[in-house]
Amino acid sequence: MLSGLSSVLRGLDVFISRRGIILLTGCVFTLCMALLFIFQPFFLRLVEFKIYDVQLRSLPQKSASPQLVIVDLDEESLEEFGQWPWPRYRVALLLEKIRRAGAVSIGLDIVFAEKDRTSPVVIQKYLQSELGVKIDFEGLPPGLEDNDAILANLLGQGPYVLGYYLDMRQGEKNREHLLHPVQAAVVGPPDAPALDDSLFLALGATSNIEILAKAAPGSGFMNVAPDADGIIRKVPLLMAYEGKVYPNLAMATLMNVIGSRQVLVRSTDSGPESIRLGDVSIPVDSRGQLLLNYRGPGGSFEYISAGRVLNDGLAPAELAGKIVLVGTSAAGLKDIRATPLDPVYPGVEAQATVVDNIMKSDFLYRPDWALGLELVLVVGLGLLSTVALVWLSGWWLIVPLGLCAAGLWWGSIHLLGFYGLHVSPFMPLLALSGNFSILSFQKFWIEEKEKRRIKNTFEHYLSPEVIRWVMNKPDRLKLGGENRDLSVMFMDIRNFTSISEVLKPEELVEFMNDFLTKMTEVIMNNGGTLDKYMGDAIMAFFGAPLEMEDHSLRAHKTAVEMFEKLYECRGKWCLPGSERVEIGVGISSGQVIVGNMGSDKRINYTVMGDQVNLASRLEGLTKNYGVRILVSEFTRKQAGHKMICREIDLVRVKGRQEPVAVFEPFGKDYFTHGQFSFIPVFEEGLSAYRNQSWEEAIDLFEKVLELKPKDIPSQIFIRRCKIMSQNPPGPDWDGVWIMETK
Repeated sequence: MLSGLSSVLRGLDVFISRRGIILLTGCVFTLCMALLFIFQPFFLRLVEFKIYDVQLRSLPQKSASPQLVIVDLDEESLEEFGQWPWPRYRVALLLEKIRRAGAVSIGLDIVFAEKDRTSPVVIQKYLQSELGVKIDFEGLPPGLEDNDAILANLLGQGPYVLGYYLDMRQGEKNREHLLHPVQAAVVGPPDAPALDDSLFLALGATSNIEILAKAAPGSGFMNVAPDADGIIRKVPLLMAYEGKVYPNLAMATLMNVIGSRQVLVRSTDSGPESIRLGDVSIPVDSRGQLLLNYRGPGGSFEYISAGRVLNDGLAPAELAGKIVLVGTSAAGLKDIRATPLDPVYPGVEAQATVVDNIMKSDFLYRPDWALGLELVLVVGLGLLSTVALVWLSGWWLIVPLGLCAAGLWWGSIHLLGFYGLHVSPFMPLLALSGNFSILSFQKFWIEEKEKRRIKNTFEHYLSPEVIRWVMNKPDRLKLGGENRDLSVMFMDIRNFTSISEVLKPEELVEFMNDFLTKMTEVIMNNGGTLDKYMGDAIMAFFGAPLEMEDHSLRAHKTAVEMFEKLYECRGKWCLPGSERVEIGVGISSGQVIVGNMGSDKRINYTVMGDQVNLASRLEGLTKNYGVRILVSEFTRKQAGHKMICREIDLVRVKGRQEPVAVFEPFGKDYFTHGQFSFIPVFEEGLSAYRNQSWEEAIDLFEKVLELKPKDIPSQIFIRRCKIMSQNPPGPDWDGVWIMETK
């Protein structure tokens, strides 16, 4: 009793130790994934960016707002009206024509940081200071002497919004920047950080010249904030500079429409959560950035060439009641960005996307609770997969864990597409797949280690084939057998005694090792089981331990390939005093006993039964009939018409009372070169032979020799017919040939 209890405790200890190691590994890996999620190393952020891009591209693209138009300083316009920058009077002319066409707000994705050098007064000044030449412009009205004044005068009369850049490093100290701040009211808890501490803080600016900045009714910054990989996914809507808050160009353009420069910022303890502009609440991150809901690649918005506007090519009311952004798609002007949907994206379309998203209230955003949910998923899926892998095989978990991963992926896309919520599946998927891979490998390693232990324990008294079977099905390691239908094959080297006489012992060992290795490989390649080596012979069977419906065909294929291997190695296996090595193969199929047989001390996985003895006898008969392969009628019946063969004889082998028909199978052209016309003639001769029509049989067998010269079975039957014609067997003869030897 104590011995039994000890065995149970040892088994329980092994059980706990194996699963304990896997459980500990899974928990440690899950903890590491949680720490990686919290600290977000750079390389993981890059991968997460790409995952988001893939999801964004998978969403159906929505159409852009028809109330938004881009007037494009495109290549055609530059070719017609000259390179950029254009004279400010031409810019003024372009803007005035847009206003007169009915635009309600016009935003310029352009900064005029320097004076126009093409103004007549500027040209006059440069000529006098540099060349000492003084010129006068007779007949030129005073109002047209300064292009900047012309543009400034126009800006003060319409709904124009200038663009500028806020710099993250120190700008010009001696220049005053005339910008247009917004009145930002903040609503939030007492511990909410100030806007200056949350928003991007600019240290300088690249702004418009004073005369234009004073004249314009509004302005906004054109900054975008590319992620670490250079892709624009977000745009800041507000930035801080010198204690004031300034709007993005798109927001400033919309402020012209609603007639207010006030925004309401709702904050939490981590920073801004939303910005309210008019009746629209815009979700932003803690830095005041909007996650852009792109409408597609570049060109998704309505474009009108600036040249067409200048040439009065607009249709009536084409711009009536619309918001217009003036920018460029010309590559030479370098206002090209990279986005998740387009690596060459006009910068003005980023501003247009902000306007479109706000006008439609169609936003993408990442709520505060998304981080908490993702962390819960990382830890939960890590622990869930750990517990599952502790108790179940990895193969059983592939489908449920795969469905779980697919649910994460498509659930994330569904939230993004239908609700605009960005919940990243990357880290939970990484935790799930990483945990599954690592623990599956660990389980495999532990199992392999256990299998090696079993193998090292039993390899000294069990064959390798049985060891492998035991490792997969250890419950079969007991004495006993079962009835199975399978095919048994015997292969023997002919005239081995003569071969052993001409070879030295070490040469004989080398030859046999090489020969048996090659032939065994053929057996294994066809799914056969090697039973044993018997000197120069091999015994194998097909259909056990793995069941095979086509075991007879596999045995036949193996025999054919053995002769092919013999032909391939004819040069290496050419023996002194002999042309080449020859073999014979016998195969029989049927019910046998297969299993572990032997004693309590030593067992062997083998077969026993009548078909085993018959296959051995058939191998011996190949020498009598001068053929390479013989199969029994049972193998022939099991293979059916898939095996091409001819019946050789009806024989009663030694040790067996019942006669059996034996057949010679044919495989590839190696045997008959594709000519099988002799088979029906041979079988007619065999029928005549059994009917004791000796002369007719001789004629038919001689015809076989014409079709297949040197056919030894035909020669044997010709000799038999001649002998039996002189000594007839009598009317009761059943056509059976009795073999007195093995």
